[in-house]
Amino acid sequence: MDWTETDARHVAIAMCELAGLRGHEPELLRFGSNAVFGIGEAHVLRVMYPTTNEADVHREIDLVHELARLDIPTAQLAEIPAQQPLKARNCLGTVWQRLDEPDRDDLYGSLGQLLHIFHQRTAELRVPVKPWCPLVASNRRLIDLGGHYATEQVTMLTRWSERIAVELDQVQPVLPDGVVHGQAEVGNVLFRAGHPVFIDFEQVAIGPREWDLVHTAVAVTRFGRPEQCYRDFADAYGFDIRTWDGYATYRRLWEMCATTWLMQHGHRSRKVVEEIKVRLQTWRDDNPDTKWSGVLERSALRPPN
Repeated sequence: MDWTETDARHVAIAMCELAGLRGHEPELLRFGSNAVFGIGEAHVLRVMYPTTNEADVHREIDLVHELARLDIPTAQLAEIPAQQPLKARNCLGTVWQRLDEPDRDDLYGSLGQLLHIFHQRTAELRVPVKPWCPLVASNRRLIDLGGHYATEQVTMLTRWSERIAVELDQVQPVLPDGVVHGQAEVGNVLFRAGHPVFIDFEQVAIGPREWDLVHTAVAVTRFGRPEQCYRDFADAYGFDIRTWDGYATYRRLWEMCATTWLMQHGHRSRKVVEEIKVRLQTWRDDNPDTKWSGVLERSALRPPN
């Protein structure tokens, strides 16, 4: 189904009433898998897609409380008079404390340090976490996209997905399995009192920690970020994923997820349509050097799921 910014805004207004946050016009900050609105100076409201599973949202809320217990720097849910998640117009929503936006170009070392802390301290996690299922969401999107794109395009991506699945079975991670953030990138780092914290925990899972390191490497090769950004990140984390023989497979996995994610939004604008064409041609050519553009994303580099 098509879910528009206008739909999300109507839901946000209703949820502000439920949360006791009247008197503020919702300010759209991000619109992708969810719609994120700034509500005044102190709060952020995340409105979720209408088909979001309520049990998943409750798990995320429990996880956020557990991360706070482990002293992992993360965003925190706001204290409001209503119980979370909020429910309005067939959607779920959560209200968070509003944090400060950082300077993205200077953030990569902080991201590496933050991810290292996250991986270390989540070893003591006491709440259940789902297993990493790398291609489930992407394959589901390919099925849904069948009526919106040429058969040749969907078939090509489906064959690539099958190839990636075979390669994943052969890859041997070198880092120990554990809790992965799932969307560890600079767009999901904000600041509280001058210190970086993670946001967005929908993709937290148990899996190979290499997955959390792929995005920043791809940001250099596909999106043209400076090499020094990656060096700052890898040095701070303590591991260079590009030296690992499974990197090419994980990179392709990331790029498959990113391609199918964007294809869902092909109706949004001409820029999105043009970028989808670039990505599809990249897969046809199997070209590792083609530059991509991060349309729709707050940081211009949103991670997929």
